[in-house]
Amino acid sequence: MSYLVPAEDVVKAYVALRDRMITLLRELPADAADTVVPHCPEWTVQETVSHMMGVPEAIMLGDMEGVAGEEWTQRQVERHRGDSLKDLADAWEAQGEQFLEILPNIPQPVLSQFVFDVTSHEHDVRHAVGQPGARDSGAITVGLGFLKTMMDSRDGIDVAVVNQSTVSAFDLFRSLGGRRSSEQIAAIGLDAAFVQQFIGPMPYSIPALPIPE
Repeated sequence: MSYLVPAEDVVKAYVALRDRMITLLRELPADAADTVVPHCPEWTVQETVSHMMGVPEAIMLGDMEGVAGEEWTQRQVERHRGDSLKDLADAWEAQGEQFLEILPNIPQPVLSQFVFDVTSHEHDVRHAVGQPGARDSGAITVGLGFLKTMMDSRDGIDVAVVNQSTVSAFDLFRSLGGRRSSEQIAAIGLDAAFVQQFIGPMPYSIPALPIPE
């Protein structure tokens, strides 16, 4: 079964997320760029945002060699090395019209996977700079729909566990997206072993230590 959000709603969710992030970046002090992102400890806020706006940029540039791999991601970071948060906001805004001609043509589930990734990083950055928000956004719905669709496609794992859960959509999204420790997952009433079973084949892992947010 597919839990994917209709493509037109995925596009709307991305546009709203992009606009939120552009506003946030322009409001942050310049030195926030160097803040380490606890959920992505090898990256600063500046590097995380370089990746967030760098994926659409890479698509438009045709830079797809090694797509989704570490070298591909690092090229996005290096392309904007030294840019300020305002520079990144301006560049992200400038790419908007061109990318929106491409975005609706990205097939599902890749379209929802793209929004899942950028939504994860929105909240990584918000946590790093102490600006929580948008926890009930359309982007969370898109990301959770992607995760549930991936779950339902796998043998031996029952998506009904998530469907019947009373945990908030945001906490489900962060737990299934590798942003909650086993201790945190258990504390909100989810089965940590079940979450680990789901995350096992994914390109991320459950953090060893709690990162409260």
